[in-house]
Amino acid sequence: MDPRDQTTPDGPLLAAQPPVVLDIEASSLASASYPIEVAWALPDGAIESHLISPASVPQWTDWHPQAERLHGIRRELLLAEGKSPACVCARMNEQLAGLTVFSDAPVYDEAWLQVLFAAAWKCASFQLSPLSLDDWLLGQLQRTLPSPEARQRLGELRHQARQAAPLQHRAHGDVQYLHELWRLVMQTSA
Repeated sequence: MDPRDQTTPDGPLLAAQPPVVLDIEASSLASASYPIEVAWALPDGAIESHLISPASVPQWTDWHPQAERLHGIRRELLLAEGKSPACVCARMNEQLAGLTVFSDAPVYDEAWLQVLFAAAWKCASFQLSPLSLDDWLLGQLQRTLPSPEARQRLGELRHQARQAAPLQHRAHGDVQYLHELWRLVMQTSA
């Protein structure tokens, strides 16, 4: 059954199958930042990832060396191998139409999605949940464990998930990690 068809007072019921998860890497955390990479994982675990070229968007000039050190993506790589915002948005709309998508940082990811779709002169055909996947997973654990134990267990499961998906601060690796974390939490709380 599709999780978007089920709801609880706290929002969509995700336990039916893995949720669609999304991650975005950006040029920096500044207000002028823009998305440089996006990836999503579908419920079956299939992951799609795209570098985003700033070439067609004149106002996308923000670049922070500290962010580059974190994600390891050079601006030159984006210009050489990235896809246009229009191309990336079209693909996202094709793959994610009508779905509710989860991320680990919905406030940032929502802002970068708006920047991306505005640059492409498009509207998203999907919705980003305002509830972070991490918060939802903690709530799932708190159904069977007291709060302090649930937080500790989630920390342990985060470590296990990161071992399975060690590539951090790259969109592909981060959605792989979120998908694995969901699986581990569901296995623990079953």
